Amino acid sequence: MEDIKGFYKKLLENNKNACALIKSADEYFAAHYTGSPLNILTGFSGTTAEAIIDYEGKITLFVDPRYHRQADLETKGKNIEVVKMNFGESFSASIAKKLNGRELFVNGSVNLLFFEKLKSAGIKTTPYSDFREFGENKNINLQSRIFAIENLKSTKDKISQLKKHLNERYYLVVSLDETAYITNLRSFQMRETSTFKSKLLIDFSGKSILFCDEKIENLPPDILQAPICEFGKKIKSIDEKILFNKSSITLEDFNLIKNPVEPRVNYIAKLASIKEKAEIEHLKSAFFRLDCTLKAFKTRIKAGLSEYELKEIFEEELLKHGAKATSFKTILALADNSCSIHYSNYDKNKILKEGDLILLDCGGYYEMGLATDITRVFVCGEPQNNALGRKQKEIYTAVLKAFLNCYHSNAHTGADLDKIARKILTPRAREGFLFPHSLGHGIGIPVHQSPPVISSCGNKKFPLYKNMTHTIEPGLYCENEPYKFGIRLENSVFVSAKGERESFSHFEFEEKLTDRELLTKKEQKWLDMWQSRWAEICERDIKE
Repeated sequence: MEDIKGFYKKLLENNKNACALIKSADEYFAAHYTGSPLNILTGFSGTTAEAIIDYEGKITLFVDPRYHRQADLETKGKNIEVVKMNFGESFSASIAKKLNGRELFVNGSVNLLFFEKLKSAGIKTTPYSDFREFGENKNINLQSRIFAIENLKSTKDKISQLKKHLNERYYLVVSLDETAYITNLRSFQMRETSTFKSKLLIDFSGKSILFCDEKIENLPPDILQAPICEFGKKIKSIDEKILFNKSSITLEDFNLIKNPVEPRVNYIAKLASIKEKAEIEHLKSAFFRLDCTLKAFKTRIKAGLSEYELKEIFEEELLKHGAKATSFKTILALADNSCSIHYSNYDKNKILKEGDLILLDCGGYYEMGLATDITRVFVCGEPQNNALGRKQKEIYTAVLKAFLNCYHSNAHTGADLDKIARKILTPRAREGFLFPHSLGHGIGIPVHQSPPVISSCGNKKFPLYKNMTHTIEPGLYCENEPYKFGIRLENSVFVSAKGERESFSHFEFEEKLTDRELLTKKEQKWLDMWQSRWAEICERDIKE
């Protein structure tokens, strides 16, 4: 840690009034990875945060509402200032406010879009070369093979479809998710993703090049393979215009391009968001296996187990039911820990008691490498017969009401869906229960795939097209006693050919936590339909 702090101290020695953005991601991990300088210096293990450090070594960590409590817990006793941003507040604006005119040194692996937002916020930025001796990403197992997915639209067809929208010869794809989509290749060499370490240069007039060091047995026709070490030399040698996506390219890679051109729309992301028939059928199968995992997990819940043991039981069942890997870091929280939206510390000393809640947000990857995602709240035994138990049922029912109304609505944009949920949940803020995150997100090869964005923040009226997959996950969380807990209920859905929403998941809701008197007759009917569908699935499963 002192060596990393020493690096920043040396970086700032000629400008002691400046600060440096602490390296937290790299060109392969857009999320903040374990072992990054940010993780090492702050202890923060969430997937979204930024941090700055000054010459004296003082660190300021910026987190959005999903991570307020987690940041407090993980930085406790480390003399780190935590800036808790409001819902919708940007990192760039928060950092600019903290800097108050001071210069900011920014590492080369920072996302170009974020770099430009920092500059737009009025921050004077000075790029610096990334240091490789610290924070090298160790979360990669290159022994895991890269394999091809069959029965999907071919790479050639996908590139031809792209070409219809674009006029330039070259398109540089550095998003691992988009490369995996275009090539129909997958791997489990990196944690919590089905992508692989690579960069793709699409040549609409010749042979495209996949820069990847691992042997690929079923490389798509018309694509050449080259080692990653040749990437920089090749890009710098091209005098023609090269298309790129600002949201995924690093500052370092961008600076290699002589004539960069940003397309008006990220057509790759748009194409990937509309799932093929084979992908929809696979997701139905994958979510059925995830539902079966939850069913098995529920039977193993008992008082006396620790938070860590319950996480291990879930992941054991996940693999037993056919998953190749988790699709993100499992979120499992007991009792008051459930008020932390993305809690994943798994306390071995946190013991489950009768009447305690268990919030489980989980998912897995299966053979096609598409992410699954679901959240349920369980109760150990029976709910407590006191004010806390009654409040838990009341809040659970409110969140369930929000889900049912969104799921059965005629809304056709993410913004409109989000507004339905907020109309139901926002009044609960008077009691200290907040809904501080989006209603949902797209899913695909990554567990968070854009578009679509299921949020009304920033007036995102992105339409939800046929075969577009996304989550609906309303939630309420209170961090204050005596009602310190959180509830989130999430299902992944798609828009069917009839324009109706259809859920991939059918796992039951918790009747013991539902107060049906707080539901309208229509909502009770919707709930009965859902519970009956799950009962039919369980009965069929037993017979088979």
